[in-house]
Amino acid sequence: MLVLKATVQTSAESPTGDVAAPSQLNVNPWSWDAIEKKVELPAMTNIVYFTFWLTNTSSEPATLLSTEAECDCTVVEARKNLPWRFDPGESGAINMRINTRGRSGQVMRVVVVHTSHGVQRLIAHINIPLTPAPSNVSVRQRDVEVARKDRQAVFKNGCASCHALPAAYLTGGALFDKACGICHLSKHRAEMVPELASVASGKDADYWRDWISYGKTGSLMPAFAKSEGGILDTNQIESLVEYLMQRYPADFTDKHPPARSSNRMIPVSIRSAETSSP
Repeated sequence: MLVLKATVQTSAESPTGDVAAPSQLNVNPWSWDAIEKKVELPAMTNIVYFTFWLTNTSSEPATLLSTEAECDCTVVEARKNLPWRFDPGESGAINMRINTRGRSGQVMRVVVVHTSHGVQRLIAHINIPLTPAPSNVSVRQRDVEVARKDRQAVFKNGCASCHALPAAYLTGGALFDKACGICHLSKHRAEMVPELASVASGKDADYWRDWISYGKTGSLMPAFAKSEGGILDTNQIESLVEYLMQRYPADFTDKHPPARSSNRMIPVSIRSAETSSP
């Protein structure tokens, strides 16, 4: 990953339209995880995501005013509506979604970020092989092979557009649909991916919690816990456990599950550190 020093312009307008005082602009409050990122993509990839994190490291509020992409193929999304006020110490993410359909070779895309303390350019470098994938291997087959080698691959690169980003900030039934149902309830699921109704009988909360958190080594089941390289925090995992216990109770036999539960946030419970993965 290439990280360059950020460039800050010497004046900027505040969210109210007033020009910030020079003393406010002398110190750049923004700390970025990187301002340039690179990714190597498989051939025939149609979309790629980049996430850039920024933190207000100053003792005063700072504001992310707007973003603009230099190409129509790039969509920029922030977690909150802009302008976005960052309190001291607050962090947030800017996501870039880039359409790479039909492209190959070296591709560079730029997003310009306007803040209360200047302008920052974020640069995404993409390398797409010139040689297309074999004509007898479908995109789906290719993705399955990638997941066989690295079960966490579903949360990376092009796979993230279906398996990671749609699940962001969700809980309960909505999270189940995006993170679990996409594989386990799909009519076209891979042959080694079970339908949950066929394995749910007699399962308790610990069973679901372990499988969600740690997955299974040597299979396509990834570990969803952030501590294991996944995408879900403890609260999200507990909301899934609660939902699964309602949908598939321990004495579950009916193939027609009850209606989806609410997506409310639930109290976080802490697992014992001695509990082993399945």
